[in-house]
Amino acid sequence: MQGAILNVNGIITDLDRLQFAAWQKVAMYEYGMGLPGKLAKDFKGLSREEALNKVLARFNAGDADTDRQELLAEQDKFYGQVLADLGEDDLVPGIKKLIIALYDHYVKLAINDPAGHADEITKQLKLDEFVDVAGTGAYQDLVKQLDVPATGCVALVTNQEDLQAANEARLVTIGVGEADQLQGADYQVSQVGDLRYQMLEKVWEDTHENK
Repeated sequence: MQGAILNVNGIITDLDRLQFAAWQKVAMYEYGMGLPGKLAKDFKGLSREEALNKVLARFNAGDADTDRQELLAEQDKFYGQVLADLGEDDLVPGIKKLIIALYDHYVKLAINDPAGHADEITKQLKLDEFVDVAGTGAYQDLVKQLDVPATGCVALVTNQEDLQAANEARLVTIGVGEADQLQGADYQVSQVGDLRYQMLEKVWEDTHENK
């Protein structure tokens, strides 16, 4: 195993929670009232466009009444403020121990955030000394930046979309989360704390030649 690609959300930290906090700020600023915390689960895994639709529906504000791009820009500004408060206490339990183990075994590491904040998040969480690539984009691009073969890489994923993309890129896939949402992964665990370097190495040894 020469490389590992870890998505930020659900593996490194809970970005769904941070995105929702930013939407709460938008709601308070625009409509004078926040979004109750119990709605957080309804925003989990949504794109920013989908989340905006939920906010507009919540306050009966149609597209004719607002500028979507302005609201998205506003949410991004608030999201930046939330990220600025990110600290090591926001790490998913067990992930730093795994990252250090990968680093100690000379496995190159890429941190992927599709929203484009990977570099900022890596620094805020004090992971930059262990990370070779903090980027965004397709798995093939991240593999090229790591300068390792695709079949020499493992990808830790939390959803079906990323799982499919990682499989298509010929990476060994480790699904983290609900088993029924991660069918097709080369190996599955229920939470990040279950992961161990030796486990990833063994799964890679048993799987990569068939990719």
